[in-house]
Order: sequence, then structure tokens, then C-alpha cells
Amino acid sequence: MPLPKTSKKWLAACGIGLAVFITTMALHANGLLTIAELKSLDHRFNQYADPDAAGAKAIVFDILFLEPDANDQEFDAVLAEEVRAAENVFFPFLLQHDPPPALSAPLLTKATIPVDSQPERLANSSNPYQGMKLPIPSLTEAARGLGHITLTPDPDGTMRRLPPLVQTMQGAVPQLATAVARYLLRAERAVQDGHTLRLGLTTVPITRDGDIVLDWHGALEQKTYPAYSIGAVLRSYTEMQKGERPLLDPALFKDKVVFVGTTAAGTYDLRVTPLSPFTPGVLIQMTALDNLLRSQAIAQAPPWAFVLTTLVLCIGTAWAFVLVQRQALKFLLIAGLALAYYGLVIHAFTDHDVWMELVFPEGALALAYAVSATVEYLTEGRQRRVLRAAFDKYMSAEVVDEIMRNPESIKLGGEKKELTVFFSDVAGFTTISEKLDPEDLVFLLNEYLSSMTDIIRRYRGNVNKYLGDGIMAIFGAPRSEPTHASLACFAALEYQAALARLREGWTARGYPEMIARIGINSGPLVVGNMGSQARMEYTVMGDSVNLASRLEGANKFYATLILLGPRTYELAKPDIEAREVDILRVKGKLEPVVVYELLARKGALPAEKQHVVALYQDGLAAYKQREFTVAKERFEAALALDPSDGPTKVYLHRVQEYLATPPPPDWDGVYVLKSK
Repeated sequence: MPLPKTSKKWLAACGIGLAVFITTMALHANGLLTIAELKSLDHRFNQYADPDAAGAKAIVFDILFLEPDANDQEFDAVLAEEVRAAENVFFPFLLQHDPPPALSAPLLTKATIPVDSQPERLANSSNPYQGMKLPIPSLTEAARGLGHITLTPDPDGTMRRLPPLVQTMQGAVPQLATAVARYLLRAERAVQDGHTLRLGLTTVPITRDGDIVLDWHGALEQKTYPAYSIGAVLRSYTEMQKGERPLLDPALFKDKVVFVGTTAAGTYDLRVTPLSPFTPGVLIQMTALDNLLRSQAIAQAPPWAFVLTTLVLCIGTAWAFVLVQRQALKFLLIAGLALAYYGLVIHAFTDHDVWMELVFPEGALALAYAVSATVEYLTEGRQRRVLRAAFDKYMSAEVVDEIMRNPESIKLGGEKKELTVFFSDVAGFTTISEKLDPEDLVFLLNEYLSSMTDIIRRYRGNVNKYLGDGIMAIFGAPRSEPTHASLACFAALEYQAALARLREGWTARGYPEMIARIGINSGPLVVGNMGSQARMEYTVMGDSVNLASRLEGANKFYATLILLGPRTYELAKPDIEAREVDILRVKGKLEPVVVYELLARKGALPAEKQHVVALYQDGLAAYKQREFTVAKERFEAALALDPSDGPTKVYLHRVQEYLATPPPPDWDGVYVLKSK
């Protein structure tokens, strides 16, 4: 048993989503777009970094003292004594692959840290450093602790992470920031597993490679961490020695972690970070220490989160092409899905310090959109375009849109709605056709129907069918139009104006004159698809249709061009100029109806015609009161102004007959129209 079309669409959407998902996973495994993902992390730091930071008690030099002062050895000794007296000074060193000289146990204790961890979980465990290049012995012995400052940037040259512990042949070596944090947190040893590093009571997340992804708080120039020049510090010290008020209050440094480092470009210690391409290296150590003390390093989302969110985005994007038919709505829905995921990523980053991948999931969404759109274009899109091109020739854009949006609605049945029906027909078309060659007749008819159809559609009418030279149109369906009656009237007025312009051109080419009569009526109708399962037609049924058809034919009797039914006049009255023509009982109906002639849009009736209509209405009022002599005078006056006014001619003829043979006492003014 074949699957329903809707089920096939859902299966195809799932197939597209899964195919894009698998492709994305394969590309991700190959490391494609890694740099782009790192740049997206930089964007998060720049836009959403939290400037709040913390501190503690220590002095940390981010300056290497690898060689003694050749000009003043006493300076080294004095510095070492000051360091020893302070008992809270830390110095950096470098890691190296060359075999080191033997280190004494005290020095080794200062440069390494006991770790509860499997060696392979430490950074650089597969290729451990052979040794360390320490500061000069006097400073090494005097320091509270030592830490390395060997930094390795990401593939794009940007520093985003660093290993808190590195494996060497002498044991686990701490970063300079890790050594300081160990001291401040009073941690005897470090505990590291595959996900976290614990120092004392604090825990920070680490990557599978043993790195901390730094949680940046701001660049140095943003004053996230206060900075003072060494010149200002020395000047303040000298002023204090003289008993003067110092430039910098010593209280600024009390109970703080003080980093001593270089910021000038000439020191070659500027690094590329997410915050700036000219970041002093000391800021990296400050940020790392801040993260360690506050347990606020960035944690990478678990792999399953990446897999799940990417799968949801791929499938959701493909499903959008099944759920929604309009292209604009599809784009908005998928764009909303992309924005929602971006919001989730930012929420995880700002509120939970979690790094969720952004580039690959969003890229997978874009790829799923492109593939789905391409598949739709090549399959259903092509079918839709063929159907659309065919349907557009026979029905209004609104009907075609409805069919395209909801093909399942094409079934027998209808609904009851108040609509306006429009009928037009060419007067004496049989005579015209006898005067023309078939080729000329087809040309003339096509030009006429094309022009008139465009006008009807311009006023949101649905050209329901062509009846030879006649047109039947519907206003108010399938798309509801509250002003359907007024729209039909506007279309009829422009219809007659356009036909008048066409007649001038036809006359110049020797074609016979064409005049069209229009009947418009509104009322409750059944609208929908009618016919058989093999062939159906979108049309309307009801008495209002029949009356519109009768009104079109009644124009011939009154020498008018556009006649309206009573409900159309009632609905469109605020927008049109019209006059009552007669109370008719048309063929096939028992109840009489008041019929109106449509003259112009509201306020557009010429002054001369207004005078004619006023006299006509006075005569009609007298006619209804059986004052036939007064009526005759008014109708004659109206015809004197406009001898071609058809309704006035009809009534003048009637009053002349009634003056000769008065109607019976029960006369109600209703005229029976015996012909169609």
C-alpha cells in the first residue's frame, strides 16, 4: 500500500535532516571550521564578558630573571633579601626540552606540585618537557613559589586557554597563576581528573587536553584590573621616605595580588587574545589566577549536547518545509530557530560559563535550509510552478494561492458566505461575430477579455468562468473581503471606462463597436468545489447568482450599462453614486426586488448628470404616488438635459400609457420582467 503524500513529505524531511546531520558530524570530526568556532567564542567574550573580578595577597613577577645583573651583583642580593622578607613573592620560569641540571629537593618542591591524577591526563603528557629554566639561584631560593609561563596559542595564534599543570620529567609543574592560587588557597596538592582541577576548596573545569578555557573579564585598558606604572610606585616610595604625601596610597595594594609585568611593545610580551591583538602577557596570568580563585573558567559543553542540538536544528529546519507552505514564513521560522539557538548559546555562556559550539550547529541549520529549499525547488517547487502557470490563466491569484497553500482542500463541498456576483455580456455579439473573419473575431474577443479580466482581478475579484463573450466573477471568495460589494462596483465602473477606450481603438481599425452590460448582486451563497471527483470547479450557487444574471440582461430593457441588486446597493452605498431604476419581479422569482443603476464612485458624478438624476428621482416619486402628470413633466425635463437617459425614457413611456389608461386601484408599481 503506497504511503500518503503527507507521510512521504515527512519522511523526506527526516531524511534530509539526518543526511545534513551526518555530513556535519563528519566535517566536525575532521576539524573543519575549528578557527571559525574559536572566533565565535571571541565574539562572546567581546560582547558579553563580565568585568567583575577578585583578588588576594601575593606579589607575582611576570618578568624573567634568568641571568644575574652583570653590572651590579649587589642589586640581585638586595632583591633576593627583600623577596625572602616578603615571603609571598612568586617568579616565573620557562619549560624546555633540553635535559636540565640536577635540582635540589627544595627547589624542586617550589617548582612542582603533587598531583592526584593519572599522568596521561596532564597537559603535554605525550611529549613531556625535559626540564626547566629557572630564575637566578638567589631569587629561586628566596621565592615563595615558582610557576612556568610557557604559553601555546590556538591554531589561529590567539591565546584562549592554558594548562594549569604540565607534565615534565621532574613531575607536574604549575602555571605561574596555578602556583599563586595554590598558595592563596592553601592547597597542599592538586586533584585533576578528565573534567576538573581542584585546588583546596575550589574547582575549575578543564578540557580533555588538560587546559583551562580562560573566562576573560576585560582588556587592561578597560581598567578591569587597576594598573599603575612602576614609575609612579617608585616615586611614591621616595616621597614616603622623605615624609611627604605619596602619589599612590599604599592602601591601594593592601591585601591584593600585585602583578609586576611589562606592557610596552618593545618588551615583546604582547599576545593576541579574544579581547585585543596587543594584550600584555601579564593579563593572561591575571585572568588565569582570577579564574582559579573564583572557580569561573569556561567549561566546554559535553559532546552529547553538541550532537543533540545539531540534530534538532537539522531536523527542525527540514520539518519547517513540511509544516509551512509560504516561503516567507519558512524563512522567518528557520531564522527564529537560528536566533533561539544563538540565545541558548549566549545564555549558557553568560549565566553558566559554558561554551556551547555555535558555528557548526548554525552552519548545519543553514545547510539543511539550503538542501531542503533545493529539493523543494527541484520537486514540489517545479510542480507548483507548472500548476501555478496553468491555474493563473483561469482563476484569480487568491484562488491559486489557496490551492497552493492547502492542496488537500481541493475536494467536493462548499461553505455558505455572503458574496458579490458579477455578470457581464457583450450586447449583440452574434451580429458582431457575423461581420468579422474568425481571426479578427478571436483577436477582438481575446483583447476584450484580457483587459476586462485584469480589471476584475485588480479589484480582488475571482474570474470564475467565461461564457463565450460573457464573464462571471466572484468578489469575497476564496479570500474574505469585507468590502466585496464596493470592490465589484469599482471594477464595473473601471470596466466600462476601459471598454470605452478600447472602442476608440477598435473603431479606428474598422472593427464594430462593442458594448458590455453588467449585472451585480450580493447575498448568501454556497461557494466551493462542485462537480464530480473526476472534474470539479470552484464556483458559487444560490438565488443571488440567478438575480445577478437577470440584472445583466435587464440592462437592455432600461438602456443602462450597470445594474445592482438591493443588497449590493445597501453594502456599497457609502462608496458609490446610484439611483433606483425599478421594482422588478424577474423571471423565475415571485418576490419583487428594487434595482439600482450604478453611476459613479462617491462624489465623482458630474454636475450635469446630478441635475438629470435629481429630476428623474422627483419624477419617480410622483410616479409611485400615481401623480402621472407631475411625473411626466419631471421626466420630460430630465430628457431635455440628457436625451439618452434610458430609465427616464422608460418611465416617460409608462406615464404616457397610464395617463391614457390608468392602472387598477391595487397597482403597486412592480414591473414584471418577462424576458431574461
